[in-house]
Amino acid sequence: MRNRPVIARVAAHACALLALLFWLDAVAEVAGLDDPAPQEEIEKRVEEYNRRLFADPGQARLYVKRGHAYFRLREFDKAIEDYDAAIRLDAALDEAYFGRGMALGRTGEIDQAIADLGVYIARHPKSSVAYTKRGVRYLWKGDVANAEKDLTRAVALDANNAEAHDDLGVIHAQRGEYAEAAGHFSTTIRLDPSYQKAYHNLAMVHYLTDRDQRALEVVEQGLKLSPDNRSSLLLKAEILAALGRRSEAKAVRDYAELLPEGGWSERMAIQ
Repeated sequence: MRNRPVIARVAAHACALLALLFWLDAVAEVAGLDDPAPQEEIEKRVEEYNRRLFADPGQARLYVKRGHAYFRLREFDKAIEDYDAAIRLDAALDEAYFGRGMALGRTGEIDQAIADLGVYIARHPKSSVAYTKRGVRYLWKGDVANAEKDLTRAVALDANNAEAHDDLGVIHAQRGEYAEAAGHFSTTIRLDPSYQKAYHNLAMVHYLTDRDQRALEVVEQGLKLSPDNRSSLLLKAEILAALGRRSEAKAVRDYAELLPEGGWSERMAIQ
């Protein structure tokens, strides 16, 4: 009898630890939605979730997990359907709102996307990732003021948020504030040397400020990470032409124009 309080405390501690692990897993999943994914592995996960949901269709968290999988496969409509199902079953599943906000943004439903991410932020006001993703969707909408507020808040919450620095750089560059833009792009590269988009953006700033040789060096660094990046190849062609290397520029441009357009991005476009 005297051991029961101890057992109860241990059980309560175990439950709290399990809840924390579930939360940490959910945070990791939503933070990685935009990351590249091994398609075959994700498809296997979808098959597993299909089997488990067929056996028990009331598992709200499984709908979220399958929604995340569909998102990473870029099947955004299916992802939205699963997030909808999860929210109908359990409106307290914050990551379902996050995922649906991400997916709605990709299907062009920007206002609804912002609203869903706002629900997540209201429940997780210290989520630098959530502010970043909502800020990006404000950018897609053309609402630069709110985008800047969200991205600035994201950096305040996490100074090592490479994506937020890159997107803030885009805002400064669009206003002609090239020194500030270059600072943010350089910070992104320092924080995450694999962040290809930041090399493109920094090279564009150098190109726009007549530092063509430096622009070429930076865009080539980015192309080492993504050799067939159409936007960066076209930028390289422009830089080569500015340097008087016209035959090289033509060869690069001709190759780039055979490549497909890229997806959603906050890359600075060639003016």
